[in-house]
Amino acid sequence: MSYRSARDLPSFLELDRQLKLLRLLGKTSRGQAASIEMQIRELADTVDAFYELLGDKHWIFHDRLSLTAIRAVLDTAGDDADRAEQLLIKHYHDPEQLRLMLLPLRKLPAMRRRGDLIDKARRDYFEGRFYSTVHVLLSVMDGFVNEFETVRRGLHARQPEGLHAWDSVVGHHLGLAHAHRTFTKGRGATREEPVLELYRNGIVHGSILNYDNITVATKAFNRLFAVADWAFAREKEKKYQAEGPPTWSTVCRQLKEAFGAIREQAEADRANREWTPAEYLPDSDDFRNHLLYQRTHELLSYWKRRNYGSLSDLLTHDLHRKHGRSVRSETRRAFEPFPLADFEIRAIRHDMAAAGTVVVTLVHSDAERVTAELRWVRENAEANPRPEPMQGQWRLVFLPCVFLAQGTPLPAE
Repeated sequence: MSYRSARDLPSFLELDRQLKLLRLLGKTSRGQAASIEMQIRELADTVDAFYELLGDKHWIFHDRLSLTAIRAVLDTAGDDADRAEQLLIKHYHDPEQLRLMLLPLRKLPAMRRRGDLIDKARRDYFEGRFYSTVHVLLSVMDGFVNEFETVRRGLHARQPEGLHAWDSVVGHHLGLAHAHRTFTKGRGATREEPVLELYRNGIVHGSILNYDNITVATKAFNRLFAVADWAFAREKEKKYQAEGPPTWSTVCRQLKEAFGAIREQAEADRANREWTPAEYLPDSDDFRNHLLYQRTHELLSYWKRRNYGSLSDLLTHDLHRKHGRSVRSETRRAFEPFPLADFEIRAIRHDMAAAGTVVVTLVHSDAERVTAELRWVRENAEANPRPEPMQGQWRLVFLPCVFLAQGTPLPAE
C-alpha cells in the first residue's frame, strides 16, 4: 500500500477530522483551526510538489528535509527537474545541514551502532571520495535493515511492497518503494557509462563501474534517511495497532500535540529564515556574554577538574539515550584519556540559529597543545534543534575522539 498524496496519510486525515471538531468549539478555536489547516495543507502541497518534480529521479522526501529549503528549491527550479536536483544536492552538501540531519538517526539503536561508519561516509562525501561514500552507506543500509526486524533480510533482499511506510511521507507512491525498484537492478552486462542512480546490486557486484559522482553519493544519503523513516514508521504502526479505539480525551490530546508540533516547526522555520550568522572574537563586547562562551567555559572547567559527572550533563540528549544510566561512566571513559591542564576560548562561530562552533586551544597534561572545534546544538529534550526563544539548551554534540582527531596540533610554548 502506498499513498497517492501526502493528504492521504492517516495522520493528515485524522488531523483534518480533529480540525472539524475544533471549529465547533468557538470563535477562538475556529481561528486556531484555520491556522493549522493552512500550515498542514502547505506541508502536504510541498511534499506532493517535491515528488511530482523529483520522484522520477528517485529522490525521496524524508523527515529530516527542511521545509523552508525544499520550498526554496521548488520555487527556484520551477518545472526544471534537473535544476531542482542540483539545488537539492547543494542543500545536502552543506556540512552543517547534513550533520544536523544525521543527528536523529541515533534514536534507532541499530543505526546508532553504525554511527562511526556513517561519520566516515560523511567525511568522504565532503572530501570528494564519492565512491567510498556510496559503498559504506549501502553496507550501512543493508546491515541496518537486516538487524532492525526479526526477519533477517537486508535492504537489497526486500521487495518494494515490503517497504511500505505507514503514515510517513516516504510511503508516498513515488517514495521509498518506488525508488527501490532501481536499487536492485544492474547485475547484468558491465556498464562503463556514467550513472546517476543508486543501483545497489550493479555497484556492489562490480557490473556498474562509473558511479563515482556527487549525485549518486547524495542519493545514498537520501536513501539512508528514507530507510530510517521507514523504520520509525514500522515502530509507529505497531504502537498504533496496540492502542484501543480513540476516545474524547485521546482525540483532544492528539489535537493539542499536533497543533503544538506544527506551531513549533513553524516557529523554528521562521527563526532559521531570519537568522544572520555571526562570529565573535575575544575583543568583542559580546564574546564573554555569549551563551556559547559560558557553556564552553563551564564544560572545559569540568574537564580540567575531572568532574565527569557534571560534564555529562552538558552532552547531547542522544548520548544520554544511548548510554542511559551509564552515561557518566561513558563520559569518563571518553574524556579521561585526555587530561586537560588548561584551555583558551579563541572564537565563537554562531553560524546557524540552533547550532554553533567554538574554537578552543586545549593544553593537555603532557603539554601537548591542540586547536579544536567544539560543535554545539541548541536542542530540546527530544534532541531536536530549537533556536531561541524556543525552549532548549546548548549541548555538546561530539566527544573528544572526534574533535581531537580533527584538531590541529600546536607547537609547545
